[in-house]
Amino acid sequence: MLKPAYAIPDLPPPGLEETPAVLRALAKAHRHLAELKGRAASIPNQCTFPAFSIMLG
Repeated sequence: MLKPAYAIPDLPPPGLEETPAVLRALAKAHRHLAELKGRAASIPNQCTFPAFSIMLG
């Protein structure tokens, strides 16, 4: 029988707390992802989107 080569630690790591700064950053990231999803829907060929976003850097 195979033995796991790496023990995956529990998440979240000990000591990680939901501080107001973390929650604000999470809300901001959520808004930006929603905007990106809306704009991606307007791209005719969405398969080219990942390559295009990498070029924009």
